Amino acid sequence: MKQRLNQNRLPFVESLEQYKKQHMVPFHTPGHKIGKGAPALLTEWMGKALPYDLGVMYAIDDYHEPERELLEAQQLAAQAFGADHTWFSINGTSGAIQMMIMSAVKEGESIIIPREAHCSVHNSLVLSGAKPIYMKGRFHPRWGIPVGVTAEEAIATMDAHPEAKAILLVHPNYYGVGIDAKRIAEVAHERHMLVLVDEAHGPHLVPSLGMPVPALTSGADLVAQSTHKLLGSLTQTSMLHGQGSRIDVDRIQRLQQILMSTSPNYIFLASLDMARHQWVTERQSLMKDTLHLARTLRRALNEIPGIACPSVEDIEGAFSLDETKIIIDAKDLGLTAQELERELRARHIEVELMKAYHVLLLITIGDTDTSIQQVIDAVQDISDLYRHRIESITNSIDSYASTVETLPTPIVALSPRQAFYTEMEEIPLPEALGRISGETITYYPPGIPCLGVGETITEEVLAYMKQKQCDGYVPNGAKNRNLDTIIVCK
Repeated sequence: MKQRLNQNRLPFVESLEQYKKQHMVPFHTPGHKIGKGAPALLTEWMGKALPYDLGVMYAIDDYHEPERELLEAQQLAAQAFGADHTWFSINGTSGAIQMMIMSAVKEGESIIIPREAHCSVHNSLVLSGAKPIYMKGRFHPRWGIPVGVTAEEAIATMDAHPEAKAILLVHPNYYGVGIDAKRIAEVAHERHMLVLVDEAHGPHLVPSLGMPVPALTSGADLVAQSTHKLLGSLTQTSMLHGQGSRIDVDRIQRLQQILMSTSPNYIFLASLDMARHQWVTERQSLMKDTLHLARTLRRALNEIPGIACPSVEDIEGAFSLDETKIIIDAKDLGLTAQELERELRARHIEVELMKAYHVLLLITIGDTDTSIQQVIDAVQDISDLYRHRIESITNSIDSYASTVETLPTPIVALSPRQAFYTEMEEIPLPEALGRISGETITYYPPGIPCLGVGETITEEVLAYMKQKQCDGYVPNGAKNRNLDTIIVCK
């Protein structure tokens, strides 16, 4: 049985505070020397934090080879989140995902990934040289959001590709949609595959409160979480968690040395220590309050004419849903996402993202009754302004029906790494048939790439892109946004 650690401690924070009390005279980096040489505006902004912005020194534990306070802070985080090992990332979850994937697969090996995986996953394939095997993405026709892979799809892909060394899952996704990670993990382990999870949007999950089950609880081997996105640490700080005997701890530590800065920001690391402490000591009350606010907002929004805010019952095919993710759909008001976002900004509401006819709001431990009421008032005001359009909008229930074409079947000709290091050229799109793409092209909706780097440009791909262009959609990821030309491998 593992020894319970004292979660009331803040070891890395305490080490910085103790060092500050020694009043050392600095003859080391950074150049501002505990704030004395900092620009006046930076001092005004950062104030008391500047003396903690220290250079790498022997008096403070080594980020790349922790042995004391930082090691203890990471051990506390591991126990708090249900892991055996935790590594702090100062390069966000992108850095954590790179460490995770590069520890699991080597050049030439295969990894199963969702088609709609984050760009950091694809960048990790460039770094590692691994070959992707794609699972089919699913897209909800009414709400225009990805709803994750089914266990059946994941298992079928594993059956078809027993050579894969690992499978990567996204749980929950940006919109809070969870998958059956437990079943997938069980089958993957039977096939001796590592289970990696991009849980960037799930560090705050408390299943006892009706939220999706965390990936570690579901049996994942490695899990990358964005502590900064939904908990209390500073932007750019995340954690990589690992458990069990399948992971290569030493390799991950070496990858951290390769991928992370040799000049780690101690304030960033301290914020992770603080966020862990806050979470483990207050998680039940924090999330009860947060869920109450999210549920209050969802109910209120659904009572406003012309506005729809789906719950898990409304998203067919979703295995689970994190209720703190709020989709505001204004299709019935005749508003695009860009128009809705502009109207909300004019009323001092800043959203997380906008796609097609909806915007996404994140309700977190930082929200209050006041912030929730501000959203309700703003959306009500927008509805009052545009509700005269409602009766003239037809077939709104099929908001995205016309966009649900079958995505082209990807044909991987080169690994992302091979394609990245291949000389490129820009050619007219009509001449690209049979060539290998040098860019990844995605349309929203559905937010799933129709063409990836290293993939063959087929007639199916060209027909799909032509239809999207005719429908007025603009591609993401293409150098030429009109798609008159496309980047291909020579």
